[in-house]
Amino acid sequence: CDLPGVCGLDNSGNSCYLNAVLQCLCSTVPLVEHLLDQETRRELEKSKCLVAEVFVRLLEEMWLGTNSSCAPVEARSVLCSIFPQFNNYSQQDAQELLLFLLNTLHDDLKKMHCSIRQQRQEHNRYCTTESTIVSQLFEGQLSYITLCMHCDQQAYSTQTFTVLSLPIPAGILKCSIQDCLSLFFEQTVLTGGEQLLCSVCRMRRETAVITSLDKPPEILMLHLKRFGCKGKKQVKLTTNVAFPMKLDLTPFLSSSVHNVSDSSYHLYAVVNHTGHLNMGHYTALCHNASAQTWHLFDDSLVREVQDTLVQSPNAYMLLYSRKPFQKPKIQGLPQADPTHCFII
Repeated sequence: CDLPGVCGLDNSGNSCYLNAVLQCLCSTVPLVEHLLDQETRRELEKSKCLVAEVFVRLLEEMWLGTNSSCAPVEARSVLCSIFPQFNNYSQQDAQELLLFLLNTLHDDLKKMHCSIRQQRQEHNRYCTTESTIVSQLFEGQLSYITLCMHCDQQAYSTQTFTVLSLPIPAGILKCSIQDCLSLFFEQTVLTGGEQLLCSVCRMRRETAVITSLDKPPEILMLHLKRFGCKGKKQVKLTTNVAFPMKLDLTPFLSSSVHNVSDSSYHLYAVVNHTGHLNMGHYTALCHNASAQTWHLFDDSLVREVQDTLVQSPNAYMLLYSRKPFQKPKIQGLPQADPTHCFII
C-alpha cells in the first residue's frame, strides 16, 4: 500500500506484540508530527537519546519511506538491551510493552529538553521540565474520595494514569466497554485487612472509595484485562466486548470537570489478541489520517478494511483521541496513492 504511515512490519520471531504496539503509535498523529518535526529530529541527534532516536528513524521509514513493509530490527535490538524481559522469542504482553515504550520515550524527551535548556542557559544547572509530548498526550488523572463508614470523614486524593486497565464482567459471553468502565469506576467498600486508617476515629474503619475521572487525557488508552487466574491456572477471558467508534466518558467525570466536551472520544486504533494465553497472536487495526481509511496490520501484511470490521471481538487494547486526527503536517510527506490497497 502506497499510503504514508501505512507500512507493514516484518516479524522477527514472535514479535507480533511489538509490531502491533508500533503500528498504534505510528497512527498517533500528534506524536508523529512532533517527533518528525525537523527541529525535534536535530535536537535528538545531538542529545544521544537512544530509544527516541531509533523510534524516530522507524517513523521516518513508515511515514516518509516508499516500501510496503520494513523490519524494526533496530527497535527490537534497543528494546531488548534496555528491557531484558523482552530479550527472548516468547510472546510478551503488548500493554506492558506499550507502557515501557512510552515511559522510556518520555524520559528521553525530558533528557533532550534538559540538554537544550543547558545549552541556552548554562547558569541553570538543574532541569525542572517534567512535561513532554508523551505526558501531554497520554496522561490523565483519576480522583479518589475515601469515606469513613463510621464517622463520614472524607479524604481526597489523585493519581496520574497512562492506561486504564478495565475489568471484564464475569460469567457472561458478551458485554460493552461501558460495562467494563462502570465496573472500574463503581464504588467499592474496603473491609477486613483492607480497611483504611481514619484520621478522625484514629483507627482502621470500613471505607468507601469513589473513583472518578478528574482530568481526561488527550489520548485515552483502554486495556481489557483478558488475562487472569482461575484458581492456580492462568486463563484468557474470551468475552466479546463491544465498543463504539465514538465514546462518551461523561458518566465517569468528577464534579470538578466543567467542560463536558473534553470527555468525548474517537476511536483510532485497536490491538487484537487471538488464540490462547501463551500461544496467541497480536494484530492492530489503525485509522490512517491521510486517507481517512482503516487498515488491518498483521505483521508485514496490510489490508484496508471497512469501518464495520473494526469493532473486533478480539480487542485487547483500544486507543481513542479527543479530536479526530487530521492529515499530518510532516515535511517531505509523499502524496498518498490509496488505489494500491486491498479492501476486505
